[in-house]
Amino acid sequence: ARILGIPVIIHESDSTPGRANLWASKFAKKIAISYAEASQYFDKEKVAWTGNPIRQEIKMKASEGGYDFLNLSSNFKTILVLGGSQGAKRINDSILDILPQLLEKYQVIHQTGTKNFEDVKNTSEVSILDERLLSKYKAFPYLNNVAMRMSAGIADLVITRGGSTLFEVAQWEIPAIVIPITETNGDHQRKNSYAYARAGAGIVIEENNLTPVVLIQEIDRILDSQTISDSMKEGAKKFSKPDSEKAIA
Repeated sequence: ARILGIPVIIHESDSTPGRANLWASKFAKKIAISYAEASQYFDKEKVAWTGNPIRQEIKMKASEGGYDFLNLSSNFKTILVLGGSQGAKRINDSILDILPQLLEKYQVIHQTGTKNFEDVKNTSEVSILDERLLSKYKAFPYLNNVAMRMSAGIADLVITRGGSTLFEVAQWEIPAIVIPITETNGDHQRKNSYAYARAGAGIVIEENNLTPVVLIQEIDRILDSQTISDSMKEGAKKFSKPDSEKAIA
């Protein structure tokens, strides 16, 4: 494109750019960024804070029908656990460690990842002998578009990684606990997570601090306080760029 004189537009989805985008930025005509913090790495005259495009199929959370769809009750607050489509063993294990305590007070929708599903399901059934409590726990290997929208529609808190899911959670305006992958090229997830937390949309728990006590304390702190929950919803709303794909286009 550069050789042929075709204008180049690049999009940086992380809070700190990778080497390819840093190099391409030198001859790009415009640079779209997902995180406002990324602007410091590029020519300010070229930068536009567009946010990150979201799949249209799950852009809007379901406004009704979620409790019936998931066979859950509207009398309890609901936690949605998203470890990514492949799941996250560290997050799965942490949820299972505190599951009996969680289910006394909350409902949990848990996307485990396909390869982890049987282990998580079997462990939960062994650790939760009370059918009343077990009925408040819904584990899925993967949430399809309909199930994701229904889950988002009733979730009061999301526990997630620090990848592109953050933009979906922000669009849904749900408070978040973000647990970034620590070993990644460029430490992108960790940096993304703290950028999201600085926006006021959630809090970060790093994996080396992810103990049962810390996790359940943070869950209770957010869900027991309407002030904190509302503040995070407002932070998510400000972080979100609903028309990102149009801005880029």
